[in-house]
Amino acid sequence: MQDEILTGLARVADLKVISRTSVMQYKSGVMRNLRKVAKELGVAHVLGGSVQRTGGRVRVSAQLIDARTDSQLWAERYDRDVADVFAIESELAGKIVAQLQAKISPSEKAAIEQKPTDNVEAYDAYLRALAYEGRSNNSDDALRKAIGFYERAVQLEPNFALAWARLCSADTLLYFRNADTTAARRDAAKKP
Repeated sequence: MQDEILTGLARVADLKVISRTSVMQYKSGVMRNLRKVAKELGVAHVLGGSVQRTGGRVRVSAQLIDARTDSQLWAERYDRDVADVFAIESELAGKIVAQLQAKISPSEKAAIEQKPTDNVEAYDAYLRALAYEGRSNNSDDALRKAIGFYERAVQLEPNFALAWARLCSADTLLYFRNADTTAARRDAAKKP
């Protein structure tokens, strides 16, 4: 879900969103000085949060922090059905844009609100895959689990372009790491 919110925010020309790759080096159990991290990344604000899922419910918490003063500008918590995940993502992105007083065009707003798929179960599998892909610096085991969830997503929704793209990318990564150099993996990486 984090990636999808950041992707939506990155579509707003008035915002500078740091890549997930750059931010991941700071994601550890070690406490860090927020001002120092923000300075190293060249940002004025930091978005933090968490997602917890229990059965058919999801709790999303988000905080927007002014990194220069280390003060919380805004915080929100959503407790909703998993089926409302699209609404949560676009609401969060909209509130963050408003808090940052960013200019947003109608086309950027529409892009943020656009659903990647109407199939909630496929989207859930996609989000689970993203979570595995982000674990352990893409360990081979986590990548294999992600691939399984991406495969489930495209099985449920054959026209789910984002899931297909991530599936091909994960297959390719596994192949080129020499973790699975079988012909089947190579062919999977070549899927359209």
